[in-house]
Amino acid sequence: MTSVLVYAIYAIVAALYVYALVDCIRTPAAHIRMLPKIGWLVVMVLLPILGAIAWRNLGKRSAPVEGRPSTA
Repeated sequence: MTSVLVYAIYAIVAALYVYALVDCIRTPAAHIRMLPKIGWLVVMVLLPILGAIAWRNLGKRSAPVEGRPSTA
């Protein structure tokens, strides 16, 4: 039973990592914050879990919501 839980956690981490890599590659450079795209890819390769979480929270600008005036 415990091994099933461990495999499930590995699968979730792997899915997050693959999602972050693909999302970073497909995101236009104008929508990336803090580092250039190649910098984010290096961070994600060297620190897979932390890099993916950092990309999700810090790297990509959120899309503006329709009907809301932009602050920029």
